Amino acid sequence: MNVFEMDPTMSEVITVDDSQKLFVIRMQRSFYALRALPDGQVVHVGSGPLAPDAGPLHLAGLDGYEDPNYVCEQQGRRAELLAFGDISYHDVGLKVAFLEVAGQLPKGHAPHLPVRDVRLRYQRHEIRTDAAPGLSPTHGRAIRRAAVLRPVLIVHLQDAAYDFRVRLCYRVTPEYDIIERWVELENQTAQHVAVESLAFASIHFPPGRYELTRSAGAWAREFVPVRQNIEQGVTEISHRGLNTGHASNPFYMVHEHGSAGEDAGAVYFGALAFSGNWSLRFEMLPTDALRMHGGYEATDFSLTLGPGAVHRTPALVHGVADNGIGGASRRLHAFARDYVLPGYQDDQFRPVLFNSWEATYFDITLEGQINLARAAAQMGVELFCLDDGWFGSRRHDRAGLGDWAVSQDLFPNGLTPLIEAVKELGMRFGLWVEPEMINPDSDLYRAHPDWVLHFPGRPRTEARNQLVLDYGRPEVVEHIFAALDGLLSRYDITFFKWDMNRYASEPGSVVGKAIWHAHVAGLYSIMDRLRQAHPRLDIQSCAGGGGRVDLGILGRCDQVWTSDNTDPFDRAYIQDGFSLAYPPRVMEAWVTHDHNHQTGRVVPLDLRFDLAMRGALGIGSNIDKLSADERAAYRRKIGFYKTIRPVVQNGDLYRLARVQDGGVSVWQTVLPDQSQSVYSIAVIQQLQGHHLPAYRLRALAPAAIYAVRDENGARLGRYSGAQLMALGMPGDQRNGGLGCAVRSRTLLLEKVADQEPRYPSMGAET
Repeated sequence: MNVFEMDPTMSEVITVDDSQKLFVIRMQRSFYALRALPDGQVVHVGSGPLAPDAGPLHLAGLDGYEDPNYVCEQQGRRAELLAFGDISYHDVGLKVAFLEVAGQLPKGHAPHLPVRDVRLRYQRHEIRTDAAPGLSPTHGRAIRRAAVLRPVLIVHLQDAAYDFRVRLCYRVTPEYDIIERWVELENQTAQHVAVESLAFASIHFPPGRYELTRSAGAWAREFVPVRQNIEQGVTEISHRGLNTGHASNPFYMVHEHGSAGEDAGAVYFGALAFSGNWSLRFEMLPTDALRMHGGYEATDFSLTLGPGAVHRTPALVHGVADNGIGGASRRLHAFARDYVLPGYQDDQFRPVLFNSWEATYFDITLEGQINLARAAAQMGVELFCLDDGWFGSRRHDRAGLGDWAVSQDLFPNGLTPLIEAVKELGMRFGLWVEPEMINPDSDLYRAHPDWVLHFPGRPRTEARNQLVLDYGRPEVVEHIFAALDGLLSRYDITFFKWDMNRYASEPGSVVGKAIWHAHVAGLYSIMDRLRQAHPRLDIQSCAGGGGRVDLGILGRCDQVWTSDNTDPFDRAYIQDGFSLAYPPRVMEAWVTHDHNHQTGRVVPLDLRFDLAMRGALGIGSNIDKLSADERAAYRRKIGFYKTIRPVVQNGDLYRLARVQDGGVSVWQTVLPDQSQSVYSIAVIQQLQGHHLPAYRLRALAPAAIYAVRDENGARLGRYSGAQLMALGMPGDQRNGGLGCAVRSRTLLLEKVADQEPRYPSMGAET
């Protein structure tokens, strides 16, 4: 049963005790409380798991701060947004410089500037339903639960000396125990104000000793789970770039040391909805008080607010789960499906995709692509995507980027003949683009060499023979939008694979340090405008693999390219880590050649499909070169995937085993009504003679009877939900069975009876 069903009134979600200026947010299984103290500081009172039937919370009298570390100072006070001023020798979420003195200086004060001190004090509060974070999507595609009104608590603060205003915003999604936090800055002084550091929110954890679960890695090794102790001092995970990054990802799961597993324990989780330079900074004080600041990475950050200017940050999404890391993941997955993804509905599924890259690379011909399309259609593919090499002088990776016009050499009649052939075969047509990049050998660069990120008189470093366009220039953003809009207007293209294959090594822009935010804003605006003008368009986020995956880009994109590494042995690690924060529905996963071109491993077809069928299935091999038997196997497996797709893409995920912990990855997805479930096991490493443990299933109806079917439709048995949740899937534990004969399998469980018959006939069926 889906534990998230809840529809409380807004008055039940946010309560305010005006006499004590106490704000309590109550969600399905957790709470969050803050308070304005008599001196005006707004502090965190407490948060954590809460039983659904818990009575009133008695929070009166809690002052919301730790005992100070040093006499006469309150550096440990738990302000809801820690600012440099009240705090001076610990990490802060906001640092501001005022360039002029406010009012008359007291006697004896030297007039040195700037004033790097801001002290925020409570002014008032309000509760609304129409507030949204910065960089929210504007494409008009409805989210799944668009009709749900979510309350937003807005707490208004102001500096004690300057007319500098800060609004702390809390949008509540109670059914998933999630709060979206963001900050709005407003400069009502007559001077420019320099913002030197800015978090979207500061988070305080209950006192204790904590561990951090996150992802780490590199290109082709993204999302590998890491678990580490949080020690005294600052632990930072971050990325300095124009995209989200490969080495780390902006989500976290924090749990008391040794107390949380996959299925049990309190887990505090969060994720940023931003695709640029980001930072999550955890500071453990000497008192063992832990706080975190999540927002813009500060190394090269600068924000200048002129008189009357307002800046609204993107959101930090955070919450707490009382049922382990898996419970935190399922809350984030459901939140993304219901409130982030554009146009997601239960009866609409991500199509089976074929991508031409590994089949042809730059060796593109019209006849060759049509042959691939015929083979793809015969296998059951639904979306055909032409990858790199279709435009301008792009016959290799050294030329053509930036010239988004169809190559007349390859396609003298444009893309229409290919698109028509694809559509006649019953498939949609998609196209690869890389709109943020440019080759020096391109018409666009020759016309506008100043349109790239660079510092005047300094080297322009190329990576993959390309430079980065300066999206701080409005004319560049407009040019790219016009080029892509022209393609979509001329051709029946309903899918873009949107790539970005390098980082910015010289981030010099006409907007200076503001480029880190301006680039993301420009990117989002292009995607939003394209989707608004072309409602049938879907977009896949790709950045040299999984380099741009976050809740901000998922507001514009329907799926993401998880990694350039398609080797299933490696993908088991990558997908386990990806699923910590992001739902399988958006996880594009390809089946490629048996001899993997990244790792050199030869991988059996069953394992390639079983791992790829856990997300949005794609095919990337040279399918017109396959044997008749191989084509038949592809066709059979794609057909089976379409059978299980509603469960994989809409169900709740339970990781029964992670490959990092024991060499085996086991996933189970379950529909909310418990009518169907998909069980997927992949044995990546197992010692000969060892038995696999019993991977006990989750979230089934205990009394119901489930028929278990394999990819051929054969019934392997009928078992009660209670048995499967107690003993696991029969057959997995036999020595010499799954671990040795085959390396993986995917099974469909279908409820065939609501309760066990009086005289059951259980076990294997023929």
